[in-house]
Amino acid sequence: MAEDKPAAPSNEAMKARIISHMNRDHTYELSQYLRAFNLLSASAARSPQLTDLTLDSMIIKSASGSHVVRISPPMDALSDARVRMIEMAQGAQKKLGLSDIRVSEFKPPAGPGVASFVGVALYFFCAVTLGLVQPDTPACSALDAVFPFGAGGYKWLVKAIFVPVLAIHATEAWWIARTRLAKHGIEKGSKLWLLWVADTFIEGAPAMWRFDALVEDERKRRESAKH
Repeated sequence: MAEDKPAAPSNEAMKARIISHMNRDHTYELSQYLRAFNLLSASAARSPQLTDLTLDSMIIKSASGSHVVRISPPMDALSDARVRMIEMAQGAQKKLGLSDIRVSEFKPPAGPGVASFVGVALYFFCAVTLGLVQPDTPACSALDAVFPFGAGGYKWLVKAIFVPVLAIHATEAWWIARTRLAKHGIEKGSKLWLLWVADTFIEGAPAMWRFDALVEDERKRRESAKH
């Protein structure tokens, strides 16, 4: 006697499973669909949740309300959803200029980055406390004793390089935000975004090198997982 085969899942059960999976593991992709295909801003596409799915559309609720995202061409069956969702995610990434590699962590300075961070942080401390270096104060006496050009030379140097240092490090912070953070899925204004921007403002280029290394490590991990 032949064994009874398990019944195929109903469309409703399959739809519920797809919706649950997308809301649990792929909210980033749902946000991309809204931005790329419905032209929503990043803020309007925040907190997406898939609420319904048919062969030719998805209904995604976000911070700005419910939106219908068309699936074109329509799927032949719900069993096609996995392949179609991946295709749509790839299309959305291309349209938005985003990478398929998402960075979800902050790594603190290491190696040369530590020296850069400490050195620049020390300079900004000197700039902020420059007003304390006044004649006949302990700070002024100490600088006269240890600084090669005395307290006067110290104050001149700190003032002279303030604008170049500020401009260079502000540009580096802007550059990592402009060329890397959004591209790799870090939302503007988020805690992770602020950590990378603030660290780059102090540390400079080594922070960008470290970020690029994170991306490369994730790319290698994905490639090795294919084999």
